[in-house]
Amino acid sequence: MKLVIFGSTGATGKELVKQALENGHDVTAFARNPQKIDDIKSPKLKISSGDVLDPQSVERAISNQEVVISAIGAGPERTTLRQDGTRIIVEAMERLSIKRLISLSSLGVGDSRANLGMVTKYIIIPLFIRHAFSDHEKQEVVIKNCSLDWIIVRPPHLKDGPRTSTYKHGFPPTEREIKGIISRADVAEFMLKQIEDDKYLRKTVGISY
Repeated sequence: MKLVIFGSTGATGKELVKQALENGHDVTAFARNPQKIDDIKSPKLKISSGDVLDPQSVERAISNQEVVISAIGAGPERTTLRQDGTRIIVEAMERLSIKRLISLSSLGVGDSRANLGMVTKYIIIPLFIRHAFSDHEKQEVVIKNCSLDWIIVRPPHLKDGPRTSTYKHGFPPTEREIKGIISRADVAEFMLKQIEDDKYLRKTVGISY
């Protein structure tokens, strides 16, 4: 498949790029700072330089693609980058009639808040990452209101680590037997599986150990 990855220079985004290339896809990595992805080399990799808040550079990167994967993110500071960037991506996809969007969100957003442990729910989020969660909530609204074939993937705390290919996904908000942590490699693997799998089409899906 021909796919473009937004957020390609982040830790999860780089894992997406690496695994997508391993899977034989033609990958366009969208990056504001292309030098941050210089360590990945492949004849199937193209770098598209631009800002996700610039509609022209986003549309240029999306043109002629078959799948769009978004792992855009920001720090814990007050921001609307996910919401605004996602809206620009969605609008470009709708103009160009590109349907499949796979977007990274977070466990704890929306009805998945019930999956979180007490410390995360009542201490970590309110005190440290409430702005990021607010941005995720608004980002999901943008996606859910669009006409695309979207899938929203909600992992818990992300860590560096190996790809195990052994994780839970699609669990209900009442599920308590999850560890609340997962490797970026496993999240990338799962997101890439959604390229051709319709099981979670137009749904939010939690993933965790």
